[in-house]
Amino acid sequence: MRVWIVFFIMFSTLFAQDLYKEFVKEQVKQIPLNKAIVFGKGRVEIITFMNPDCGHCRKEWHELKKYPDKLKVYIFLLPFPTFPESRAKSDYIACSKDRIKALDEVLSGKMDGKVLNIPKCFLVDEHIKVAKLLNINATPYNIILKDYRIIEGYNPQMLEIIGVRK
Repeated sequence: MRVWIVFFIMFSTLFAQDLYKEFVKEQVKQIPLNKAIVFGKGRVEIITFMNPDCGHCRKEWHELKKYPDKLKVYIFLLPFPTFPESRAKSDYIACSKDRIKALDEVLSGKMDGKVLNIPKCFLVDEHIKVAKLLNINATPYNIILKDYRIIEGYNPQMLEIIGVRK
């Protein structure tokens, strides 16, 4: 009897993991990657949702930007009302001619405390819609496209987990 219970638990766990992976795969199909800000040309693809004023997002960006040849990161900006400057910073990034440079400026803290009189950028609204569709309400939020794994929050070992850094 115990053998059957152990077998059932193991089978249920494996089945649940496969089912969850399929669920995430279906969600990813709904994400318009052509609306993302794309960083890198690498083979390891990640979708990430970031808030420009989120400290953990800034830490994650500091690590991601070191690997443009290994990573391809689809970035969606997700400003929160609790961070009053985050919408203007998101607009600044999304409507800049060089979005990656603007993203780096903002996530490096170079725009902190500066008054940005930037008109609202339609692309940021699109990013917010995608986050709402997926029920994402915290950042950073990462989807690893290789295996449809989700890493919520900042994980200092993420680059090791996905095989980019040893």
